[in-house]
Amino acid sequence: PGKATAWKMTAYDHAGNTAAASVTGSPVILQESAAKKTGKWTTKSSKSYLGGKSLSSSAKKASLTWTFTGRSASWVVSRAATSGQAYVYVDGTKVATVDLKSSATKYRDAIWTTSGASSGKHTVKIVVVG
Repeated sequence: PGKATAWKMTAYDHAGNTAAASVTGSPVILQESAAKKTGKWTTKSSKSYLGGKSLSSSAKKASLTWTFTGRSASWVVSRAATSGQAYVYVDGTKVATVDLKSSATKYRDAIWTTSGASSGKHTVKIVVVG
């Protein structure tokens, strides 16, 4: 994280035409502790959690909000049989309802990803369905 990485892709068609594109990006991990919290949240600790800590809430409408600068974002979560659902908002628009329930406990699942946004400052808000 934080280290610039370059990606390059070249596309070829059957007629022999080619087109190339490249981009350089610096992935950044925003921990849950960096989020603006509303409602009741409980902190859990485990070596299995990204950064060693995780937040959990069953309070309807409790939310976590992150601001980032870039084009894409992923939400990495822990999942379990007792997990519920959450709404995902990007820049104030609801874009997904995510079900975190899993028959097996899982850690560090990228459960939701967005890309293709215009480069700039964006917000991602996670809201507990309840």
